[in-house]
Amino acid sequence: MKFFLFSVMALLTTIPAAQNDTANASPTSRTPQATAKTALQLERTTFEFPGAGKRNNNQTIGDFCCTGETATVRTAQGTPVGYIYFYDFKGGINTKSGAAADQFGVLVSGVSDSARLNAGSISRVKSSVEFAANEMKPGLSRQVVAGVLQFKVTIEDVKFIDEVHTRFWMDSIRIKVDVEEIPAVQPLH
Repeated sequence: MKFFLFSVMALLTTIPAAQNDTANASPTSRTPQATAKTALQLERTTFEFPGAGKRNNNQTIGDFCCTGETATVRTAQGTPVGYIYFYDFKGGINTKSGAAADQFGVLVSGVSDSARLNAGSISRVKSSVEFAANEMKPGLSRQVVAGVLQFKVTIEDVKFIDEVHTRFWMDSIRIKVDVEEIPAVQPLH
């Protein structure tokens, strides 16, 4: 029995040593691990709305139409890799004081594969970030991934029609959108 306990104790003390040896091993003997590598260099990574895009004027810009404002996310070489549409809404009403809504959304899209930017047809993935009026406040952020891009939308300013925030004034919303590429995960060799 003493021999058995001694064997178990010896085994338990060698496991951490073996784990340390793995951490110090040569790259070829280690288990493959993920590393981050980005392919895109974005021309611009922060967009403030309103004003950061071009008015759609009932036309399509990139993936979005009609009456809002669309910003184009480009590489440093000028290649479009995504779009930000300011803005979508639900529960809109018109009052004597102006238009209000109970839900706010930002539509986004990003290329599905950053390695295929020179291909004839570039496919993009669409998504959205949505906020209910009763939760909106300056500083509140949400993020979403669309293709290889991550979009973080932050409320900078907003005004409401009442104290319980049932609806926001549609001309009062100010936001910031930060964009970054999602790093590709590749095994070490």
